[in-house]
Order: sequence, then C-alpha cells, then structure tokens
Amino acid sequence: MKRLTVFCAFFLCSLAVIAAEKFPVAETLEPYIKNGELPGIVTVIADKDAVLQIDTIGYADIETKRPMKADTVFWAASQTKPVTAVAVMILVDEGKLSLTESVTKYLPELANLKVIAENKDDGSMTLVPVDKPITLEMLLSHTAGFEFLTLFQQKHAIDSLPIEQCVTTILMTPLRSQPGTAYHYSNIGINLAGAVVERIAGMPFETFLEKRIFAPLGMTETTFFPSAEQLKRLATAYSYNREKTQLVAKQTNLMTYPFDSKRRFAEPGGGLFSTPTDFVKFFQMLQGNGEFNGKRILSEDAVKTIYAKHTGALNAPYGLGVVTNDGVYGHGGAFGTDARVDTKNGRVMLYFIQHQGLPKSEEAKQKFYKIAQVP
Repeated sequence: MKRLTVFCAFFLCSLAVIAAEKFPVAETLEPYIKNGELPGIVTVIADKDAVLQIDTIGYADIETKRPMKADTVFWAASQTKPVTAVAVMILVDEGKLSLTESVTKYLPELANLKVIAENKDDGSMTLVPVDKPITLEMLLSHTAGFEFLTLFQQKHAIDSLPIEQCVTTILMTPLRSQPGTAYHYSNIGINLAGAVVERIAGMPFETFLEKRIFAPLGMTETTFFPSAEQLKRLATAYSYNREKTQLVAKQTNLMTYPFDSKRRFAEPGGGLFSTPTDFVKFFQMLQGNGEFNGKRILSEDAVKTIYAKHTGALNAPYGLGVVTNDGVYGHGGAFGTDARVDTKNGRVMLYFIQHQGLPKSEEAKQKFYKIAQVP
C-alpha cells in the first residue's frame, strides 16, 4: 500500500511537470538570451478564465543581473490604445457617445480643422477645410487624417501636457489628409478620443480608466504614474551599441523622465505601465466578450465592434484601437510589448520585452506566438 501511495504521488507529480511544460516557451526563447541578442522576456498564455502558463526568461536589468519576473513592470506604450478604445465603447454602450457622429458634438473646438493640400500647378502647399466630419470611429482607426504627434509632442514628449492642453496643440496641427481617405498611425487621434471620454464622463481620463476598467478587473498594477515601488521593478530597455556587439541601456525620447516626475500627464495613445500578469486581465476580458471574473465591462456587441475592421478598402488591418486580422487582434508597444487575442482558439497571448531596434525580438516573438497558438 505504501509503495502504491509513493507511486501515485510520483505519477501525479509527473503529470504536474508535464502540464507545466505544455508550451515549450522557455527552451525556445532562452538561446536569444544566452547569445546576448535579447535582454529578457516575460510571456503569458491564458484563456478567458485562467492563466495557463507564465515564462520568465533572462534579465529585467543585465548590469545588476535582476531577473525577469511575472511582476516586472513594463512601459506598455501603444498597448494603451486598446484600453482607450474600451473606454470609448463603455460610453457607447451607455448611449452617451456615437462612433459615427461628428466628433465636434463632443469637442466643438475641432470645427475649424485644416488639411494640408498641394497645389498641382506649382507644388506649393496650402491649408483647406476638412471636407467631411471626423468621427470617433476615424479617431480610433487612424483614418481621421492626423499626424502621428503634434509639434509640441515631437519637441518634448507624448506625456508632457494634460489632455485638455493637448487638444489645444492639436488645433494648431494641420491634418495630413482629408478624413477617411488614408490610414495614418496617429497618437493625436487616440488622444482626442481620450479627451472625448474625459469631457463626457466629467472626470480625468485616468480616473475613468481606474473606476470603469482597472478596479473592476482587479488590475492593481496598471497606471500612467508608476509608484516608487513599481519603478524598482521596472524593466530596463535595451538597444545595441554602435558596433552591434553588445546590449546597452536605452531611454525612449517619447516619454518624460523620470517616470515619477510631476511634469508627466496621462496620455491615451501610449502612456500606460503595467505587469504581464496584470495586463493579461484586460485581454482576458476581451476574450470573454466583455466579461472577466464575473465583471462585465463591455457588451458582446461592443467587443465585436472593436475587433471588426474599420479601415474600409484602405490597406490597413485596423479595428478600434487594435490591429485585427482573421479573428486575431491586439496591439504592440514602442518598446516591444505585444498582446493578442485569438477568437478562434480562445487564447490570450502576451509577449513582454523592453527594447529598441533589436531585430531578433521580432523573430523570437513570432516563435512564441506559433507555440502559443498550437492547441
């Protein structure tokens, strides 16, 4: 009987190990760390109800040998865009916003926007009025015609102004093209969508996110303003040195340093920080058609609207705040974080790294997704 008990215990432990190694992520990605090609990676594979596997590989900081952990903090950057889209759709669900009405209904100061136009006769440039209303759908799908950033943001940083003041600088930024005629990836459009949320909800954008998204989902680590304790867990971003022989620490020119500076403000297009185990809850909610852990954030129709293609005949697979293609949707960030929701197999997949310009990261990411998508 004792031998049987020992055997059963060994058998159950073996099953646990097999279950823990369901996805061979670590052995696939570790060579990139050992070869000095990438600093460190955290990956998460989940479904709408539970996290199936977390892998922490390499270093959050190479110099101090601080290892990547599941609670390492990352600048999520443009992964903020899907969150902004969800904030908009919460108010659409409540009948307070329309995706197709002119955005001047909510931001009347946008009524006199101008578009840069070229004179075909002499090549000179002039400013002309917009020829059709800009909508929230256009803002969230990058088809409103705006530049990527305002001139002020290009000179300073994306988080250097409060949202209301950011709107003022946008008024001084001509559009690149007439609304609805081209796809131009644009933080300006997303920031205007955030300004609409702020104005209609009657509270700061970051407060709305906390009350309506983060708190209900239990996302206690997701914020525009990381605490001193969180900054101790922040992953260092890396690039190659000039000779491309060694990884060196790299700061982004898009954000204000230090990250606990009082000169920083919420930026709907790319300002959020989070951990992989916290941010996965947001994408689990989307995989759950708007619901996670018994909390409904969006209607099922709203979620479907988010990942539907909203760029028409334009050659850009973009929904509302998400890249979308054949039932798989999500978004990446400027420093390498990435997340995808696969509606076909029910998976949620996060690949978190902090880097700038490391070509092997894309290769590693694609290997991860190939592993994670296999049933």
